[in-house]
Amino acid sequence: MSTRGTLQPLYNGRPVKATGLMRHGQFPGSDSAVGHKSLELLEDKLDVQTSDIEKLARENRKLAAAHVTLRQELVAAEKEIQNARAHIRSIQTESDIQMRVLLDKIAKMEANIEAGEGLKKDLQQAHKEAQALVKDKQELAFQIQQETQELHKTGSDVNNLPNLHAELEDLRKEHQRLRVTFEHEKGMNVEQVEQMKATEMNLIALAREVERLRAEVLNVEKRAYAPSAYGGAYVNLDPSYPPRTGANGYVDMYGRPYVAMASVASGDSQIPHPVDNGPVTTGTVAGMAAPIDSIARR
Repeated sequence: MSTRGTLQPLYNGRPVKATGLMRHGQFPGSDSAVGHKSLELLEDKLDVQTSDIEKLARENRKLAAAHVTLRQELVAAEKEIQNARAHIRSIQTESDIQMRVLLDKIAKMEANIEAGEGLKKDLQQAHKEAQALVKDKQELAFQIQQETQELHKTGSDVNNLPNLHAELEDLRKEHQRLRVTFEHEKGMNVEQVEQMKATEMNLIALAREVERLRAEVLNVEKRAYAPSAYGGAYVNLDPSYPPRTGANGYVDMYGRPYVAMASVASGDSQIPHPVDNGPVTTGTVAGMAAPIDSIARR
């Protein structure tokens, strides 16, 4: 108890002031024994309090050290939190970047899929065109085969070309001969046509003359068979004028009826021909009218 020697002079002749133990004035029973015990008790209490204080100081230092340690740990934890937040932000940034990359890849893949659809259609169209080309190739091969056969035939014809030239020369000579014959016959036909035209003109003139004479005969007959003014019928006894019989008019000396002649245009002339189907007195003239007309048309 090292504090006893130091504390005794402080309390000699003065009242002791201790929390809970000391009071003002003297202790009851102020003899020396009682005072000595109270001082010892006080010193013991002081020693206990001092030890408590030291203990509290040690605990306080421990708490201070723990507080410093906790503060350091708190600072370290805050740093770790900041680092974690930065790491999270970086992770989020990386995830955003990865998401953007994935979205870009998805967009590219969708574009490739759409392009693949277009390529599929193009492939189908190309397949159809290839089939059409195969058909065209087959047709061309068939045409080439036909042309080859024609070429072989042409080659055989080329081999027969001298014979064909000979035949052509013979045909040319025959053509020249026929042309000469045609020109000769054409000249003869022209002469015959001229002669037939002249004959036709003569026949036409003759037919006109016959018609004129027939008209005169008819006029004479009408006057001869006209009723007499004295009531008697005139009878022609001349055999050169045949009598009138029936609806057909007159008959000739052989008993054939006369037939009225009509004129048919032939070019610029007229050719007489019988009107009905009876026999014709001018048969020669009427029979020549048809060939003359055909010649005139030529």
